[in-house]
Amino acid sequence: MLQKNVDPQTVKQILPAIYAGIVAAVCWIAGDILIVGFTPSPEKYPLFSETYASRVDADLATLMLSGSTSRLMWGALLAVFSVPLYIYAVLGVSKAIHRKFTMPVLVPLFAGMSYSPLGHAGFFYVGEIYKAILNTDAAAHEQLLQTAAGFVKVLEIVWTASVSLMGLGWLIFGILVARGKTWLKPAAFWLNPIVFFIGTLLLTLLLPSPLKDWIACAAFNEALLIFFVVLLIYCKETANNETHR
Repeated sequence: MLQKNVDPQTVKQILPAIYAGIVAAVCWIAGDILIVGFTPSPEKYPLFSETYASRVDADLATLMLSGSTSRLMWGALLAVFSVPLYIYAVLGVSKAIHRKFTMPVLVPLFAGMSYSPLGHAGFFYVGEIYKAILNTDAAAHEQLLQTAAGFVKVLEIVWTASVSLMGLGWLIFGILVARGKTWLKPAAFWLNPIVFFIGTLLLTLLLPSPLKDWIACAAFNEALLIFFVVLLIYCKETANNETHR
């Protein structure tokens, strides 16, 4: 899958970065499942689905109500503290791109990853404040609802920006692969997190809950895990071929 003129020694040098990407993806998958791996049940919470239906997104408001503070906290922290591993992994993968085309990939990926901690951990604060609304006297709800609306707005902005920028970075990477501007053969354009992300979402359509919800909530990071694992297989194959010569 790698082009024949690729230096096996250079390929060996990026293997630690690929391993870092795999570890980061596993941490983020676990974090996603812990923090948002629930099945929304608005009908169980009339306070949000009826009383405050015009002021909240009932699905989001009820999504994390059954999660303990400890679970949501670990879901946030596992992902946030593994971001440096993702950054290291992307730096490694960037070596597979012809030098003059590196920045168009790295800039959006780095920007998206720099926003991702807030875009992910923001769910913790949203989940916790909706639990507070559920468990406090109605007299306090007005202020809490206003605060919750602010939390949700920040979450939506940062999460959308983060995912969009990372998607753009991987799209550009795929275009470069198809044009022969990387170590990968042009026919390997399918080796891209975006392709695996779409495939993962399609798979969830066939699965029952709660398995569907666990997989869907971590689809982007599952796609990155598949990408790094497949890339590792091809890179190790190239490195091992050099060793056996």
